[in-house]
Amino acid sequence: MEHLHYAAIDIGSNAVRLLVKRLDDDATGRFSKDVMMRVPLRLGQDVFVKGRVGTKKLRNLTNLMKAFSIVMEIYDVKKRNRRICATCALREASNSDTVVKAVKEATDLEIEIISGQEEASIVCGLGSPDDRRKLVYVDVGGGSTEVSIMSSGKTFGSKSYPIGTVKLINGVTVENWKERLVTDLRKLATQFAMQNMSSGSIADATIVGAGGNINKLLSLAHERDTTGRTLSIAELRQLYTRLSSLSVEQRMTKYKLKADRADVIVPAAEIFITIADALGISEIEIPADGLADGIIAGIWQKQKTKPTL
Repeated sequence: MEHLHYAAIDIGSNAVRLLVKRLDDDATGRFSKDVMMRVPLRLGQDVFVKGRVGTKKLRNLTNLMKAFSIVMEIYDVKKRNRRICATCALREASNSDTVVKAVKEATDLEIEIISGQEEASIVCGLGSPDDRRKLVYVDVGGGSTEVSIMSSGKTFGSKSYPIGTVKLINGVTVENWKERLVTDLRKLATQFAMQNMSSGSIADATIVGAGGNINKLLSLAHERDTTGRTLSIAELRQLYTRLSSLSVEQRMTKYKLKADRADVIVPAAEIFITIADALGISEIEIPADGLADGIIAGIWQKQKTKPTL
């Protein structure tokens, strides 16, 4: 049986990802993963320091989009079944229009620069509508961090913060970011408690962590356990202490990390710990899916709810 294929491209501040999935069951929206490609272009390294995407990175991005276009063509991904989303780096780049135009002219792929709020809602949408728990979705990226609070299957609030791993390693971030983040999150937690008095404190919630860094932190903490998808903040704090005491090169050698992961994994852990401490939450649940999965799920859901002419 021939399957429909869907694709998502996530153009992040640290890496660019292509995900191709085949639709196994149109009634339930069950997909299987066929292709996952990740290339660490580090667009944020240009943008957060110089304010724009440089000539070399634009050329690399354009060539990568050409390659991704070919892969999508091989899997016969129709235009209606694909979406290309760019996040913080292109949101903040002064020449983002030039980048979008260059890629369109070279590949006929249309890049959408999505807001932090939409990014947060896409990640939040990965949760099951039947999940009635209190959840705090956290997606730590290279240029921004998205936080969404859900209770009984409904979104209480979504916020985007201009704090990310690539910014931190390049010394470009909001002044006193920890204090500001903690103050804002505690205010949000108070508002949640006031409006949801019957459900108790936000401290009873579970953080749902998204992104490559938290997945790698989970595998480092649970190297002998490949089934568990929960990481306690105590475990994460111990791992953060070990990693931060090492140089990037030492992390690469001791933990077999790639260079583009070894430098950003420490600030990622720091952001997750800061958020958990601010809300008084003791563990993080780490799903296997990420932003690209959410993009594909969104395409399918939109098609299913579109009225038939």
